[in-house]
Amino acid sequence: MDILKMGELVFKFMMGQRLNIGERSQEISVEILNQVRRILILVVITLGALTMFCMGMSHLIERVLNKLDEGSFYFTPAIGVILFFLVICIGVLIYSTNKNVWLNIFKKEKAQLEEAPPASPLGNQIESVISLLVLDFIKERESNREARKNNPKENNGGHND
Repeated sequence: MDILKMGELVFKFMMGQRLNIGERSQEISVEILNQVRRILILVVITLGALTMFCMGMSHLIERVLNKLDEGSFYFTPAIGVILFFLVICIGVLIYSTNKNVWLNIFKKEKAQLEEAPPASPLGNQIESVISLLVLDFIKERESNREARKNNPKENNGGHND
């Protein structure tokens, strides 16, 4: 398999496409870096929300126990703010641990697909001409073989296949 890849690289080099190899690897590197950046942002958000949730829970437990030590428990605005903060942390944790969010990291955005530069028409024309020549050569070889099978005594124009 490596020999085929090396052959492809040599063929592209001979055809003058060595610059495209570097551009393609640069595009792949940029895409990998974007995905790693998205993963790191999601991990930092998840760990931050988890840390804030733990801190909020410990602060809520401390407030509730202080109110119970005073002899009576009543709901204060500080406890309400802590509970609201905990609900926000839980929402962020649910969002950041959602399977679809993690899977969407590896999908290309539509904007990136639209911004992709169109392939040069000259390169496509050369590739199509080469493929047509190869297909014509293959069909000619097949027709020569069929002709030899049907007429084994004929010389077939002096070609040895």
